[in-house]
This record gives sequence, C-alpha cells and structure tokens, in this order.
Amino acid sequence: MSIMELQDVRQVFRRGGKEVHAVNGVSLTVGKGETVAVIGESGSGKSTLGRVALGLIKPTSGDVVFDGIALGSLSKKEMRALRSRIQVVFQEPYESLNPRIKVGDIVAEPLIIHRPEMSRAQRRAAVIAMLERVGLTAEHAERLPRNLSGGQQQRIGIARAIITEPELVVLDEPTSSLDVSVRARVLDLLRDLQREREISYVFISHDLATVGLISDRVAVMYLGKVVEQGPTQEVLTNPRHPYTKALLSATLSTVVGQRREHVPLRGEIPNPSKAPTKCVLSGRCPVEIAECSTWPVNLLPVADRHDVACLRADADREPAALGGPR
Repeated sequence: MSIMELQDVRQVFRRGGKEVHAVNGVSLTVGKGETVAVIGESGSGKSTLGRVALGLIKPTSGDVVFDGIALGSLSKKEMRALRSRIQVVFQEPYESLNPRIKVGDIVAEPLIIHRPEMSRAQRRAAVIAMLERVGLTAEHAERLPRNLSGGQQQRIGIARAIITEPELVVLDEPTSSLDVSVRARVLDLLRDLQREREISYVFISHDLATVGLISDRVAVMYLGKVVEQGPTQEVLTNPRHPYTKALLSATLSTVVGQRREHVPLRGEIPNPSKAPTKCVLSGRCPVEIAECSTWPVNLLPVADRHDVACLRADADREPAALGGPR
C-alpha cells in the first residue's frame, strides 16, 4: 500500500530569462514503511524532486498524492496542517539548526506548531524521550548546536523530524557530511526508527554504498528523468541502463575481489534549459544507436518491478515498444 505517489511530475524554473527543466515527467510510488532511494549526480533533479514531494514547491505539472490527498488541491492552511505527517532531514545538520536556540527548543518547535494542546511539561517530557531515543541525553537539551559533533547534530535533525510521528520523511543527503563510522550509526538509527514506527523514507543521495545499505527500491535520475528503477539489489547488481552502469563503474565494489567494468560517458551533462525530445543520454552513451536520438525513451519493465528507459536494455524488444511513435 502506497503512502505517496508522484504522478508525471514536471518542474520548470525560469532563470536569467531561460527555462530550466529540473524534473521531466517523473512518476514514483513510495510504500508504507518502505525506503525509496533517489540517486544521481549533482544537477540530476533529485533534490528538486524531494522539495516537490515535501510540498515546498508546487510542480509545474503533474500531481503529488499523499495518503490519497492531492497536495496541489490544498490551501496553505490545509498544507500546514499536513506538515506534521511529512517531514525532512537536511544534508548539512549544522546549517539546518538555529545556532542561537538550545537543542531542546529546536526539537520542541514542531510540537509547538502541530501539537498546541500540549502543555510545556508534556512537551519537555516528549523532547527528552525523543533525545534519548536517538542516542542523546537530557543534558544535550541545554546545549547549543555548535557544542555538538556532526553526528550529534544530525541526530537532533532526526529527532526534530520524527517527534510529530510523521508517516513520510524525505532524507536529503543526510549522511554525506559525516565520516564513515558516524554514518553507519546514523543509518542504523534510521532503520531502527523505521521498523518501530513504520515510517516511509525518500532517501536522496549520490552515495551508492549508502543507498545499498538502507533502501528497498532505487530510482536513478539523469537530467530530470528517472532512467532506471527497481529493487535496490537488483539495480545495483544487474544495472541495465548505461548511465546506471557508469555510476556504478565509478565506485569501488564492496565485494572482495570484484572488479567493475569501466563504462565511460562522453562529454558533459547537457544544459537543462531545453526539455528532452530524445533519450536524455543521447550524445554521451557508449552504446547509442541511431534510434536513440529520434524520440524520448520511456520506462518499461525488463524484469519483475525493474524498469529501464533504454533501447538497448532488452535486445529482444522492438524500439517502438520503448516509447517511440507507433
């Protein structure tokens, strides 16, 4: 059962008199208690997609449906009321915490906004319980963020996000600024909280190793489009799109003795000021054929729950079946 659906979402910005097509027709489903990772290089559109999912920006077209509710149909007041059910943990923990406010007050703020019926004593008790749950103590409530380590700061961000008992949390590169040992502990915490509370996560990252540890499914984005999606281990061990293969070939394998084939891409990421009218990897792809530059290529299944937008993903499939004109 899904908690959120993104339906053909497109997001176009105007910058310097030009249009920037940040997200181009992305459809994605997040199940209850599931972690869906969104991966890709900087500029792929993954963070913009996260902001759309949070309702922080309204998509140019398409719909975001949370628990059967179309976010685009809500008033500001209605959206504000829904925010306790959809929360976010940011990439840089220190930058997301007010440096002049004590930790206890930072964690209590969502309760003040979304649980106004709670007394000061009830809020205090809830904050202390939450700090202890994320591995901190009551003493940390009296500190300022600058007096905490990076890992502790991120735990504060997590505590603030889940204290209203949300059903969905968007995690935007939540461990990228942490060292390896701290990162592992934070991931363990996120998994434990998910099991306890059946929270759904949208995990935005460029770190394939981290994605492999925490996510159930993965969507690979390039130039605003999802080019491959499926169960995480299936995609990471049997990638079918050349871009996914290139991403994986640029990272070290975690399997002892395993060497990944290097998959080079030509040139640089194109300017996103034009909506794609052909395969988004056309011009860079090492296995490109003439048809790749003829029409956009849509996602279609190549295995159970494994979808790929590539004419070369399945040699037995006719090009027209992959999204071209009939």
